[in-house]
Amino acid sequence: MTRGDLLRTSFGNLGRHPVRTVLSAVGVTVGILTIVTMVSLGVGVQKEILQQFQGAGLETISVRPVTEERSAYTAFAEPKRTVLITPELVEEMQAREDVVEVLPRVYVPWGATVYLQAGDRELNVRVYVGDSTWGLNDPFTEFPRLESGRELVQDSPGEVILSKDALEALGYDEQSDWEDVIGQEVHLLLKAPRGDMASFPLVVAGVRDTTYWGANIGVTDALALKSWWYNDPDILEHEGYDMLRIKAASINDAAQIVGELQEQGFEVESLRLLLDNINRAMVVLQTMLGSIGALALLVASIGIANTMIMVVYERTREIGILKAIGASPGDIRVLFVAESALIGLAGGVAGTILGWLLGLGLNRLILAILRWQEAPVRGTFFVVTGWLVLLALAFATVVGLLSGLYPAARAARLDPIEALRYE
Repeated sequence: MTRGDLLRTSFGNLGRHPVRTVLSAVGVTVGILTIVTMVSLGVGVQKEILQQFQGAGLETISVRPVTEERSAYTAFAEPKRTVLITPELVEEMQAREDVVEVLPRVYVPWGATVYLQAGDRELNVRVYVGDSTWGLNDPFTEFPRLESGRELVQDSPGEVILSKDALEALGYDEQSDWEDVIGQEVHLLLKAPRGDMASFPLVVAGVRDTTYWGANIGVTDALALKSWWYNDPDILEHEGYDMLRIKAASINDAAQIVGELQEQGFEVESLRLLLDNINRAMVVLQTMLGSIGALALLVASIGIANTMIMVVYERTREIGILKAIGASPGDIRVLFVAESALIGLAGGVAGTILGWLLGLGLNRLILAILRWQEAPVRGTFFVVTGWLVLLALAFATVVGLLSGLYPAARAARLDPIEALRYE
């Protein structure tokens, strides 16, 4: 029996009972549809995460000092730092050819009460250090834009960026009012629990569109606030910087710098490390999602096997005739395996197409929900790749083939004389 004869005979046999053939293929269709939909979701989400993190800066490194572990005696005190981020380390990083930019950070002391004074009005505000236009920010959150003025340039001593909401609370309600504030002097009033108060004059450099009452200042001014709070004029020498952001020239350079800083004992974070963990988690997730479809295929394989066994009983006399005219047991076995494999392939084609269409519909639904929730995330969350299509079709065909092995072996073992007598 040639391959052409095999295919014509297989298609002809399946066409004898089209309803039964379709029902047998439905189980494979459901399983492949589930696999394609679930795995395409994992592929799409992983792709979107990668794009978002690449935009946020995979080459960015965040370095923190190492502190002693807290105990019952130091639960409410600042733990002592054992490995400091010194000005010398900052200069060393800045001198490297594989480093693009270095930004040290100093945090305003926890629990400090800071007021913004503009004219005769005061407002309790939160103080942030630096412009944070790059770094380990949330890659799925849009950075607040400037309404007026400019960003802080590197350290920018003596300058401040105010939030739009803070200015509105102080009585500056219009865009023209915000523009008039640019270049004016305001004061940050730092009040200590002991009752002391210090005033730090700053010039407004810009106004940012944020939903909180806040002010952004440079590192030098933050050091001045911290030095006064702890009554330590040499606090940088004693405590070092609170954090250091390093922007490497490439992702590979970032990985090398991370290793060197970890060897020196620093606590290091990078989006690359986080992304590697996410990729490993996505592989596990895709396997779990795909296993749901595999269970459906297992049930479908039982259905195909049952169908082919019934076919063997129905075509017992036909099998006897085929053997009588010279068909070998191998020919009979190949014929039935080919029929079951074609059922699996047909179910795989239908399941792949339906899974792709379902993914398109679900993606539109997700985007509509995100727009309704005013979330900044956009993209394609269901991605059907070429390898996924080939894998789905191959998997469906193999499932059909394996399901037909037992019925095919049963048909091949039939005695031709007994088969011809079968009614």
